[in-house]
Amino acid sequence: MDPNQESEQQTNWQYKTGNPTTGYDGDEMSASSGVPLPTIPAVEWTASEYVAHEKSASWYTTLGVGSGIMIVVVYLITQDFLASIVILLSCVAIGVYAARKPSTKNYRIDEKGVQIEDRFHPYLEFRSFSVVEEGAIDSVWIKPLKRFTPIVVMYFSPEDEQKIIDTLANFLPQEVRELDAVDRLTRRLRF
Repeated sequence: MDPNQESEQQTNWQYKTGNPTTGYDGDEMSASSGVPLPTIPAVEWTASEYVAHEKSASWYTTLGVGSGIMIVVVYLITQDFLASIVILLSCVAIGVYAARKPSTKNYRIDEKGVQIEDRFHPYLEFRSFSVVEEGAIDSVWIKPLKRFTPIVVMYFSPEDEQKIIDTLANFLPQEVRELDAVDRLTRRLRF
């Protein structure tokens, strides 16, 4: 074949302005015209916001004695009265928080996201989820994308576990998570 004929055959196409898909407005192709996609049923449950450990008078006594020793040691080392006051206020805040009873919350997981009481979190805020075994009651920990945002923890009863995991697995990857040192310490202190 002659090189001139070959180049003529390759350049026979022409660019045409105008829409080759006449009548296309963008919505027709995106809408499902076949079998509808299955909907994922919402899962709703009510549970405590955290596991409450009963604390005896000796627990509070230990907190008070430990706080007192820490305050005295810090004052003797630093001679700073303000640091001792900050430690005292921190220990009082820990005692007040430890005495607080957990409230019962309503949880909902559906195709749009996670709802805890009146607060809604779309799945785009999260990286993954984990099921954490904490003794008698388990929880789901949902890890956020933002670095300094706290993990969302949702407790549930054993009969709801599989429904919750199945629903979340449709939208987020599941990771295996073990309790870290701080979590193990708070469990040991029954906090």
